[in-house]
Amino acid sequence: MIKLNIQYFAAAGDLVNATSTYINSATGATDAFDTVNTLAPGMKTFWDTVALVNARDNLCFAQLGDKQTLPANQGLIVEWQKWNTLPDADTLVEGVIPAGKKFGESVVTTTLTEMGLYVATTKKLQLHHNRDVVLGITTEVGASIGRSYEKLIRSALLEGTNVLYADAINTTAANAYASTPSARHLLSNAAATWCGISLDMIAQVVTRLEAANAPTFDGMNYVAVIHPYIAKDIRALAGWQEYHKYAAVKQLFTNELGELNGVRFIKSTLAPIIRGADLSAAARTLTVDDYTAATNTVTLKETLTAGDVTALSGRELIIGGLHFGVKSATTTTIVLDDIGAAAAEAANNAPAKNDVIYPGEGGAAGISIFPCLFFGADAFKIVDPEGAGIETIIKTAEQIGGPLNQFSTVGAKFEGAAKIVYPDRLVSLECVSSYSATAAAN
Repeated sequence: MIKLNIQYFAAAGDLVNATSTYINSATGATDAFDTVNTLAPGMKTFWDTVALVNARDNLCFAQLGDKQTLPANQGLIVEWQKWNTLPDADTLVEGVIPAGKKFGESVVTTTLTEMGLYVATTKKLQLHHNRDVVLGITTEVGASIGRSYEKLIRSALLEGTNVLYADAINTTAANAYASTPSARHLLSNAAATWCGISLDMIAQVVTRLEAANAPTFDGMNYVAVIHPYIAKDIRALAGWQEYHKYAAVKQLFTNELGELNGVRFIKSTLAPIIRGADLSAAARTLTVDDYTAATNTVTLKETLTAGDVTALSGRELIIGGLHFGVKSATTTTIVLDDIGAAAAEAANNAPAKNDVIYPGEGGAAGISIFPCLFFGADAFKIVDPEGAGIETIIKTAEQIGGPLNQFSTVGAKFEGAAKIVYPDRLVSLECVSSYSATAAAN
């Protein structure tokens, strides 16, 4: 019996369709795609999909907004109209026609923002690297553009003024109520004045939304976006229910964690963390050496650099529990600008020698603060411009690589805008967590 290797006679022919060229299977010779017959768009489609899927992974705030498409050729200013609320009905008197009510609408506007990025690589790197460089870049470009889009929305949401500050409780005395802070700089992570998230604070937020007649998302529940550092604390609260234990079938939000006190919670690393930057390149804090009340000037024990002085412009400070702004600074002094009640309080509690000066944008002693954003339905609008949403742009070496086809680019861009249209349907609960001492601003 003669054994034959059938594969020896196998041949795909002199034209094999490949990813970027035609190949002669017998000789290995390649032939470039022509302008009509090419498979390159299919590869681009795959990269587009990778980028957009990775972008969507970050879109936690975006899924909660009321999206509106903006037709082309309508300018850069976006306008929404909303009906004004009518007063309650009158008590009717027999035979008497009541007065008619005025009806109107309000207008909310914002401006479109365009953002984008790209990465260029050489064709040689793509050919010789042991991993798919274009795929890797596309994945990371998608993640970046998704974060940028989400942060654009987050910035608009943080403009809301419907804010609650977490009550301080004494964790060393059976969680007894201690006080209700009136400002962010008073939020503390000390055991005797712990301003963390709690069942009562969630109930206060829900009550505020209900009192404003804010509609729920599913007929029963509001929705909140929280940072993973807060999620750790919420999971420890009595009554917490993981999403997979819901009694009824619900369409889940992206990154939904669970439910508590009439709120469905979504986890996002882009939920805001507010923390002031270090006060100098050398240290996080500064120290009072002397204070001149007449000019509201603090003399420092430290000597700042010119760069430190520039960076202090417009900063906020906490000294002795009081909140100040920086009016001006030199390498050895800071002229304070009073914020809030600081002017009245400073007369009895002026900065004293050896007082520590903390960054004032966050909580007490410069700690990180976590605004947890609670939403009623349709609290804010998102613009999705026609033809200008998230777009992946891939230029091959043949398209953009110069006379020798040496490099290609992968990028993405978008146009978008967001705006709160019903301020009473969005509540920001500001609180601390067990990570407040170290968590970085995001």
